[in-house]
Amino acid sequence: MKIGMIGSGNVGQVLTQLFVQAGNEVVIAHRGSVDALEDLARVLGAEAGTVEQAEAQEIVVLAVPFLAIKALPEPLAQDPIIIDATNYFPDRDAWIAEIERHKKTTSQIVAEHFQPSKVVKAFNTIGMTVLARLAQPEQPVDRIAVPYAGDDEQAKKVVASLIWTIGFEPFDLGGLATSFSAQADGPLFLVNETAPVLRQHLNPE
Repeated sequence: MKIGMIGSGNVGQVLTQLFVQAGNEVVIAHRGSVDALEDLARVLGAEAGTVEQAEAQEIVVLAVPFLAIKALPEPLAQDPIIIDATNYFPDRDAWIAEIERHKKTTSQIVAEHFQPSKVVKAFNTIGMTVLARLAQPEQPVDRIAVPYAGDDEQAKKVVASLIWTIGFEPFDLGGLATSFSAQADGPLFLVNETAPVLRQHLNPE
């Protein structure tokens, strides 16, 4: 796959490394200049580019603070799959009533900004300090599960395949409206476990 990574912090770097190791091509971008990313991109095996170049790929990963989403341009006409790897933290991103009151999920708000793009929530529940270590691409069973959610079934299949190829078990949460459990205040946040354990967290006795 051709993947655009928007964000060059810990999230962007770790995901880029895993995607490249799985055989994907990644263009990594940030708010600064392309030249400032050249060395990092070379180390990660990626290509440095502008935000617009990242958004021109088949898949676009949002690895930026939640509040920074509003400053990003809308994607180009090819309507890419957008992976929302962001997390909303009110002390950092400002208090947003719709999210705090669970009127909308964070990914629904992201989807509203990027319409008509196909948004899939994924890669936000596992800490980046351990994500690479937990990846088991050579292990077909008992993998750590990565929750994902989306309203476009074909886009979800693509993201589920990407989750699997980098070494995790895809864990389907349904549509964006039912992705509360994967948010920073949800029961699956920072739970690094297999799918059966995640189900227990969703349905405690």
